[in-house]
Amino acid sequence: MRSPVRSSATSSETDLDEHRFILWRDSDRRVVVLASVLAVALGIVVSLLYVVYTTVRISGPSMEPALYDEDRVLITRGYDVAEHDDIVSAVVPDEHGQPVRVIKRVVALAGDTVEIHGDRAYVNGERVPGGANGDASGAWIPAFEVPAGHVFVLGDNRSLSYDSREVGPVPVADIRGKVVAVILPLHRFSIID
Repeated sequence: MRSPVRSSATSSETDLDEHRFILWRDSDRRVVVLASVLAVALGIVVSLLYVVYTTVRISGPSMEPALYDEDRVLITRGYDVAEHDDIVSAVVPDEHGQPVRVIKRVVALAGDTVEIHGDRAYVNGERVPGGANGDASGAWIPAFEVPAGHVFVLGDNRSLSYDSREVGPVPVADIRGKVVAVILPLHRFSIID
C-alpha cells in the first residue's frame, strides 16, 4: 500500500522540477542572459543621461520657433569649443545680480564685431537671422568687439528675450552645455545640430 503513495510523491516532485528555476536548463539560462543585457543597457542609458547629458525644461517663448515653452531638451554637460549658431545653456546674472540659467543662441564669437538696433543684430556687418519682427526701435548698442573667452548670445524671439543685450558678452566658462535634442513632447522630438 505504501508504494502508490511513493509513486505519487515522485510524480509531484517531477512536476515541481519542471516549474522550478534551474540555471543549467537552456530556457532558464536565456532568461538570465536577457535580464543581464537589459540591466546593463539600462545602466548605460542612465549613466549617459546623468553623467554626459542633462535635461532641462524650456521656460518662456524667448527661443521660439526653435524651442517652445515647456519643451524638454537634452543638453551636454560641458562646452569646449564655441561655434556660431550653437544653442547653449549658460548661467548669467539676472536684474538683481542673482545667477539664472538661460538657453540662447551663440551669434558671435571672440573677435567678432557686434552691433544691435532693437531686435536686429549685426555680426561683422551682416544681419543675423532672428528677431520676432525685425523692429529697429528700442535698444541700440554701437559696434564693439566680443572679448577673448566670451560669446554673444541672443534669443531667437528677441522682443521677449533676456540675453547679451542686457548682460553683455557671456564668458565661455559660464556656458554649462550645448542643446543637442528636443526630447519632449514626443511629437516635437528632433536632433539639433
